[in-house]
Amino acid sequence: MRFWQKIFLSTLIVFEIFFIPACLYLINSNFKLNTSMAIDSGISEQNRFCTSLESNLYLLKAQKSSDSQAAEVDKQSIDAMINTYLGNLREQDLYLDVIDENNDVIFSNLKISTITQRDELNIASDQVNYIIRDLGDKTYLFITKKVDLDHNPYKVSYAKDISSIYNNRANLLNLLLRLNILVSGILVIVTIVLSKFIVKPINKLIQSTQTIAEGNFSARVKVMSNDEIGLLSENFNAMAGVVEDKINQLEKISEDKQRFIDNLAHELRTPLTSIIGYADYLRTNKYDEEIFINSLSFIYEEGKRLEKLALTLMDLIVLRKEDFAMKEENLEELFIDLKNSFTPKLELRNIDLELSVEPLRLLMNKDLMKILLANLVDNAIKASKSGDKIALSLHRDTEATIILEIKDTGIGISAEDIAQVFEPFYMADKSRSRANGGVGLGLSLCAEIAKIHDAELKIESKLNEGTTIKISFNQDDSNMENDKP
Repeated sequence: MRFWQKIFLSTLIVFEIFFIPACLYLINSNFKLNTSMAIDSGISEQNRFCTSLESNLYLLKAQKSSDSQAAEVDKQSIDAMINTYLGNLREQDLYLDVIDENNDVIFSNLKISTITQRDELNIASDQVNYIIRDLGDKTYLFITKKVDLDHNPYKVSYAKDISSIYNNRANLLNLLLRLNILVSGILVIVTIVLSKFIVKPINKLIQSTQTIAEGNFSARVKVMSNDEIGLLSENFNAMAGVVEDKINQLEKISEDKQRFIDNLAHELRTPLTSIIGYADYLRTNKYDEEIFINSLSFIYEEGKRLEKLALTLMDLIVLRKEDFAMKEENLEELFIDLKNSFTPKLELRNIDLELSVEPLRLLMNKDLMKILLANLVDNAIKASKSGDKIALSLHRDTEATIILEIKDTGIGISAEDIAQVFEPFYMADKSRSRANGGVGLGLSLCAEIAKIHDAELKIESKLNEGTTIKISFNQDDSNMENDKP
């Protein structure tokens, strides 16, 4: 069942549950009130007739004797007086009957022959009985009272047509039925329209979820209100935005992984092809010492490049999987060790490495920092030419920031290449990098190490002018202390 149908049926059921009982209660209350008023009115009328009979008896006795207190009237005269008085009444819808103690009817203007049992006649003195009967197509109220006329007991019954009260109730019930049909019909139309209007934003949400499920993660819901549905729409849009970002991230990661695999396959294929080619050449040709030594040297160099590639890839894998212990270390010692390790290569290329180190301690992992510095210096050497200088410095920039900077005056990097140099296997100058034994993993490895140290790595470079790499380490005062002399 659809949600708007549930709203419609729930509203209709609630309306019927409360509307019909409320109307029936009002109709029955009105009916009881009218019946009670008719009974009270009938009792008053009945008392009036009884009093009139007593008054007429008093006049009858006065006519027969000047001393009315002493005069006595026989029953026959009283019966005649009752017939004469009641027979002369001209009031419409007035029904009376008088019965004596022998249950003989003295007077009656109501056809009561169809009444088989008259329970209201079983009455004691000074009491009033009433009963409601259906006679034919009409309803009557019978009120009976016992009257003593000069020691002659009579039962005076007053009958009143109260069919209008019952007809009124029947008419009201009939009106309720027609009104309920009319109101229910209007309610059905209004409720269907309103329920569809209410669930319209929900239907838009459903359509958006279907659109997103089909792969269009940019779909959004237009928020039209400030109510709960509007809030739900806003939350849905926020959720869709997060999902879209995650999907884009996954797609980018997938693309990066595929590019990594493609580049790795290419990097492996090139040295392997050379190694296999030279090995096959040595295997199939006669021995020549010069060619033999040159071929073995090339095989050795390509093998070392494969070894370096494997080790660097292992470093990248480890960096993504492990947590590293951090400790305060003196970078000045690390800089000196680094320069000593690169001295042969620097002298071979006739390049000078200048160090400028403030006596600072940095919270770091020493092994990772060695890899970071070694890659930065190695890249600077590869980019420099004979006679160039490389400046490696460490200084405090602010109270909470330490800057590690390496600057060369080499060939530089173009603006379009800077954004991609951190991608694995990317080489701005592939011919120069390959000639220097590079595989395009150095800066990618440096970026991972900087990330582990919560540091920010920035590159500034211009072609044929050089490159400056700055790494900003954000450290609390408790983790940065000047070394004491």
